[in-house]
Amino acid sequence: MLLAVGLAFANNNSSDSDPDYYDDPLVPGIQVISEGVDCPTTGENPCLYEGFQVYDDMGLTVEKRYNQ
Repeated sequence: MLLAVGLAFANNNSSDSDPDYYDDPLVPGIQVISEGVDCPTTGENPCLYEGFQVYDDMGLTVEKRYNQ
């Protein structure tokens, strides 16, 4: 039983399935990238999706960034 609970918890925290967000000024509202992007929140270079900065939160306050 503990194994099942542990596996369920691990699956819920998968960063691959966490959504990310961006703002296209030509489309009303915040756009959601439901599958997320493989990019951390630290680094020198901005993570882009369709040319727009990707954010970790819907409030667009935590930028996704990476190092080369």
